[in-house]
Amino acid sequence: MLTGTVTTSPVMAVEPVWTKGEVTKVDKELGKVTIRHEEITNLEMPSMRMIFRVAKPEMLETLKVGQKGEFYFVDENGRMLIKQIR
Repeated sequence: MLTGTVTTSPVMAVEPVWTKGEVTKVDKELGKVTIRHEEITNLEMPSMRMIFRVAKPEMLETLKVGQKGEFYFVDENGRMLIKQIR
């Protein structure tokens, strides 16, 4: 029989780092969107225009060329993704 104390560490939620940007192209067929964005501080990326994939395909349905907003970008195994939009 095993005895002892079980310890758990609290899971810390990561707050999204929001970056302002403007949609310049939406490619629903390929599941990609081009965004002109400000510096992405959490990825140490300067401002530029860049192609991103979206975390969920349904996100493409709400994006329109010329739309401005704030985006949460992440690097998942070398793939730049839009995780959230507001």
